[in-house]
Order: sequence, then C-alpha cells, then structure tokens
Amino acid sequence: MRHGPFLKLATMAFVASAVFATACTERGPTGLAGPGLKPGPSFNLVTTTTIWDFVALAGGEGPQGNSTTFTIAGVGSVVASAALTVPATEVYSKGFLLGLGDEERGLGLCQDLALNNGCVGQDNEIGDIFVDLGTTLTPLYLNLTGLNSGCVATGVTLSSVQTGEGYSVSSSNDGINYTVVQEGVGTGAAVFTIPVSGAPTYLRFDAHGAGNYLLQSMSVDCTTNTGKTFTIGPSSMEGAIKISAGDWVNGGYSFKFNSAHIATTFEITAFVTITGPCLSSTGVKLGTTDVITVPLGTIDYAIPASSSATDWLPTGDANNVLSWEGSIVAPSSLCGGGGNKLDASKGAVYTATVSQNPPSGSLVNFRFKYRDPAAKGKPNTNCLDTSDPNRARADVCGASWSQTVTDP
Repeated sequence: MRHGPFLKLATMAFVASAVFATACTERGPTGLAGPGLKPGPSFNLVTTTTIWDFVALAGGEGPQGNSTTFTIAGVGSVVASAALTVPATEVYSKGFLLGLGDEERGLGLCQDLALNNGCVGQDNEIGDIFVDLGTTLTPLYLNLTGLNSGCVATGVTLSSVQTGEGYSVSSSNDGINYTVVQEGVGTGAAVFTIPVSGAPTYLRFDAHGAGNYLLQSMSVDCTTNTGKTFTIGPSSMEGAIKISAGDWVNGGYSFKFNSAHIATTFEITAFVTITGPCLSSTGVKLGTTDVITVPLGTIDYAIPASSSATDWLPTGDANNVLSWEGSIVAPSSLCGGGGNKLDASKGAVYTATVSQNPPSGSLVNFRFKYRDPAAKGKPNTNCLDTSDPNRARADVCGASWSQTVTDP
C-alpha cells in the first residue's frame, strides 16, 4: 500500500512452549512505571516467563556432545557446552524419566574416553572426577546470545545438591570475564533456584569444593510491546451521507509528535468502521443495520529524532494521496442488496493499535477522515488511485479531518 520509507508488516504470532507465568503492565501518559520509560502511546508491555527444562528439551537421557543447542519457539536458543581443555568432555542429560523438580534430573557433564557415547564418571554431574586425570570435569557453560530481543535469563535451578556439596554459578557479558552470582554448599534442599540479574549473555557452572550437582532448568523473561488500542468517534464530518453498493469508501489518518523526541519506529494498525441503519432504495427505513469496515493496514513509520514537535505525518494535506491509507468498494450485499443503502449520518469510528520502539518520549496527536465521493454527488473515486484524475480534486478526495485526540 505504501511506498518509500513506509512499510506494511505482516502480523506476527508469538508462540512459546512451557509458559510458566504471565504478567501484563500497561503504561499510559500519566501512569508510568519503571526507570527510563517515557510517555507515549506505546505502553502495553507483556512479560512472559518460560521455564527451560533442559532434560525435556534434550529429548532423552545420555551424552549430548561437547556442545548442544536448546530451542524454544518465540524465545530463542541457548547453547550448553563444556570447554575443550579436557578431551572427550560432553554435556550429559540425566533423569529423563523423572519429573521436573526431581533432585536427580538436570544437565551434568561426563567423559567419553572412547568417543562413542560411552560416558564414564562418578554420577555424570558437574564436579565429577575424571577417571584418567584425577581432576574435576570442566565447567558447564550456557551461551545465551541466541535468545530473542527482549528475552533475558532471570534464574537458574540447581539440583542434586546434597548437604555439604559445593556449587558455583557465575555470569558474564563477554564470555571471558565472569562474576560469581552465588556459590556455597548444600544445606538440605537438594533443588533450589538462584536469581540471575543484569541480563547476562553467558553463565558458567563450576565445582566448588567437594561434591557434584546438576543444572536442572532456567527461567527466561521475554517482554514484548503489544501496543495500545484506542478509538476516535463516532465522527460525522461527512454529514448525512447514504452509502450504496459499489461506492468507493476511503479512510485515512494523520498524526504528529507534539514535543521533542528521540528516533523511533512507530507502528500503526488501523481501520475505519461506518455503522448505521439500512434504507430501501426509496429511503424507507428497513429496521436493520449494517457496517462497512475500511482496513488501513499495518504501517511502520520511521520517525527521525526531533528537537521540537513535528508536522502532521505522513502529511497534513487532506488532499494529498498520503493522507489516505485504505479504500474498499461497498459490497453488493450491503443492507441485503437490491439497491438498499446504508445511512451513514451517525459518522465513522477510527480504531488503531499503536506502538513505539523505542518509546520516543513524546505524546502523539491523532485525527482521521473518511470519504464516499459518490455519496457526496461526486465521481465514484478510489482516493488512493493516483491514475484517476478525480483523485486530485479537493471536492472529491479532500475530506475534512475529525477532532484531534492526544495520546488516546
């Protein structure tokens, strides 16, 4: 529909397995929450937590190779690996037939001396002793760089930590320099969760003193902006028009950022609906109603940074083709067909879902318009068709704007 910098995006479905909990937070122009959030019509933030049960994701019991990738659709991928400083070290999936929460279920490490998936070791856990070297196995690593944007690890659950057995969990943002998140020895609870903060991109699990343990699961929070939905109207700028089957019905909108703001991508999904009673071809009320919906699509607007308020976008000119985002031909079945008409004197309603990425820091003004040229006694015209000379006529497609609504 739109050329140049304006792109129409297809609807994207978010699917994630093993959803553990969901929390929704809406941010309005005055109800801000959390650091760094700015006003603007973009705050309907949904956070979904997924629990990564690594043994279930491995799909079975046994060695998984030196490096193995775990994936959850809509969340991303995590790579578990053992360093190659010790030969034949592999990630080990243990307790597949046990339920999540069992102390003997989780990821560990093993040594495959024959390189034929014949792992040997004490318990195939983190902290076991190499039979040929007499030293503990290499640490277990998690590479989190494959998580989707907006997804961060928030906690890890360790298991098989018996009383007096040591564990150590560290985090890093570069995979080189690690900081200890928590370390200690078991005190009675063989399964427990350690919170992880700071959105690390790498985690490392080491032995700490005597004993061994497993990495059972990880929690990942993903925050998405689903946008804010609002309506304007009913607005009757077009007066008491009557819409007939075959009429071109057009819809459009414009918006403006009303203060200084950073650069952002502003996504708008919108449509215009016109609802009213049905009339016969001679103007007799039929006792029924009908509705026409004009889809205005989904458009991403690349908004550059500005030190002040912007002009109306994509244009403030009501006769410019850019002021129209959608059009539709009234169907032959309108109000039951047979030449019946839709009484549109009550006006139209504009409905939009909008989001800013990132939040710009500015409130936004909206207005909309609609036009059925034929119902106004003008040539039946698609106001988006630049090949039609009638499109450029102000009396044909230069419809009036609705009232302006700020940050609805």
